Amino acid sequence: MAKVAAPEELKGDREVVIEAVTQHGRALRFASEELKHDREVVIEAVRQNGGALWSASEALKRDREVVVEAVRQNGDALP
Repeated sequence: MAKVAAPEELKGDREVVIEAVTQHGRALRFASEELKHDREVVIEAVRQNGGALWSASEALKRDREVVVEAVRQNGDALP
């Protein structure tokens, strides 16, 4: 997948990022570090694409609910 250049303010805009990850879960990798720590944003991303778990914060990669949602969507989602 090609890199997407997005203005930094959009990468940190929670509403924009939630909309993006709801459509393409892997868009989480372009989100700000702060939003990669946002549990709701990450859950939305992994529900759409379990592989988005790879872009989540380390803490959320260990969050049971987040991991279960990711694996539910994609059995190969575990980092």
